[in-house]
Amino acid sequence: MQKSLHNGLIAAAVAFGLSGTAAAEMTVYGKIHVSAGAISEDDGISDSDSTAVTSHASRLGVKASKPLDNGMTMKGQMEFQVDTVGDSAKSSEDLIKARNTYVGLQGGFGEVRVGYHDTPHKMATSKLDPLGDTYADYNNVVETDTRAKNSILYLNSFNGFSVGLAYAGGDDAVEEENENDRVSAMLSYKGGPLYLTAAVEDINDVDVVTDPDATETSTKFGAGFTFGAAKLGLVYDLEERAGGDEDSAMFVSGQLKVNEKGSIKASYGILDYEDNAKEDPTFYAVAYDHKMDKAASLYLLLTSGDDGGLAKKGKLEGDGSAAVIGAVYKF
Repeated sequence: MQKSLHNGLIAAAVAFGLSGTAAAEMTVYGKIHVSAGAISEDDGISDSDSTAVTSHASRLGVKASKPLDNGMTMKGQMEFQVDTVGDSAKSSEDLIKARNTYVGLQGGFGEVRVGYHDTPHKMATSKLDPLGDTYADYNNVVETDTRAKNSILYLNSFNGFSVGLAYAGGDDAVEEENENDRVSAMLSYKGGPLYLTAAVEDINDVDVVTDPDATETSTKFGAGFTFGAAKLGLVYDLEERAGGDEDSAMFVSGQLKVNEKGSIKASYGILDYEDNAKEDPTFYAVAYDHKMDKAASLYLLLTSGDDGGLAKKGKLEGDGSAAVIGAVYKF
């Protein structure tokens, strides 16, 4: 299965490239992101620790664009996440899996994309997390960001504002009648040192009986501010559950550039459950990031989570922690 997935990826990239070599501008790109260090977890039953080498959303992609005679531009992208360390605990489906893959048309009206894509709700605040795709990714507590299949998106930018609107068809088998389809929207403003954004996402046909903790509606706000060598970020997400609870997630972050190559980064996140019987997951993290050039960087990350604060993205249950050195190479 793993071999066939690898072969399928190569064949798809080659086919995509051959189809565009005559008339389209094509780019092959990727990112390898790995870390190594000590991780631990205490789930209340057992306390364990290990030395781990981990791949963090490493990816390979190909994208192309072609100006059309009518002044518009046809665009396409296929991107796949690749586990670059070959984790034996993962299934073949997890070793290679799709990321944003779409065909698009861009013109004076904006851009329309159709395929498998991050929702505008996710796109609104993802750049406010300075430790994204690490053990301390803010999606440990902001649980509503997603990449949706069967998506139709509209994106546009003007005078500092960016808008996004998407419909994702959910299960589009005819007998399922688009179960769990969703509508997602965002509005953002970037002007000078200030970034402001608001987003909402509504999911239909959530089964309250079998999954009362599933999100029905998420309303999210974000803000970023840069002053001198420092950056601040804030994300607030109100999550309305199928069972009736309204949970809220809060994430704050800061960055300080200490020299031309190095930055100190810190973050804190909490998911506040309305149900007082549940423990609120929390985490904090501090890191030093050293850029060797535009394509390569090294970092040292220390992070700790309580009550599942590192469970969703860090995969560390209960009270977890990680002390790792990471490397990122973009090509």
